[in-house]
Amino acid sequence: MTTPEPVRYSPHPELPLRELEYFAVVNETLHFGQAAEKLGVTPGRVSQMIGRLEQRIGGQLFLRTSRRVELSDLGSGLAARVVPSLLSLRAAFDAAQAAALSPARPLRVGFQCSVYEAVARVVAAMPQGMVQLVELPWSDPLTGVTAGAVDLALVLSPAEAEGLRTWFEFSPQEQVVGIARTSALAQQAERAGRTSVTAAELATLTLIGPANEAPAAWLAANAPVSTPDGTALSYGPRVRTLPEALSLAATGAGGVLLCEASAAYLPRPDLRYLLVEGVPQSSLSAVTNVGATPHPLLGEFLRRLHAATSG
Repeated sequence: MTTPEPVRYSPHPELPLRELEYFAVVNETLHFGQAAEKLGVTPGRVSQMIGRLEQRIGGQLFLRTSRRVELSDLGSGLAARVVPSLLSLRAAFDAAQAAALSPARPLRVGFQCSVYEAVARVVAAMPQGMVQLVELPWSDPLTGVTAGAVDLALVLSPAEAEGLRTWFEFSPQEQVVGIARTSALAQQAERAGRTSVTAAELATLTLIGPANEAPAAWLAANAPVSTPDGTALSYGPRVRTLPEALSLAATGAGGVLLCEASAAYLPRPDLRYLLVEGVPQSSLSAVTNVGATPHPLLGEFLRRLHAATSG
């Protein structure tokens, strides 16, 4: 067992916050090995810090055997007072740090179609009120970040344009087509108990696509003019927003290609969403303007988003 370092006593000793933090974790786990894992140190270091704290206090805080660890009466009394106080201190510190990091205006995050659960969780984890969500047009994903209207754009891939940086892609999704429930294809699929259509069946539909405002590569991926086998796809109305496209589809004006997650977030009783077999998946890209001064919260948001979507 590691010998505790000598402790200097004084009439008014400094409060050993680090040692008390170790104490709180051991109190939570009642296991020195598990406490070491949570703290990112060795079990020997945990024993050393608890030993130092016991020396400072002048009594045993834990009763340890080869099989179990439990609080002593002295330890129970200390835990009842110290653990809530440490939690309060941590919350106060985090709030102060967030306030110090928070600039005068919020981080503006542009999104297309809908805000997925993973993105919403990241927004909720950021300093309160310091992330502003801005909906970007379905047909124009990149102008907002290019013009500086948003600090970060979460848009359908590919998001390649001069002056922009794609940090990572995330949320790969199968593609579906949204069609009116009264349409022949929807009724045929329902009678057959089918939840998907083939690329060839997709070619029989008139498609409602985004207006021609996006870069050519983006339009080619998200409003393709042919199926993977080369069958031509035909387009009718061209619109700026996805809700507008879905509303038109519900009237029987055509079908709308969109990702499976967006379909789940935008349900309509008058639409049927069918998986399209044999077409490439879609994904989202996190994009910034390389010429803009990064917002102070941008790095933290990207780090959290990558962690939330890369599992």
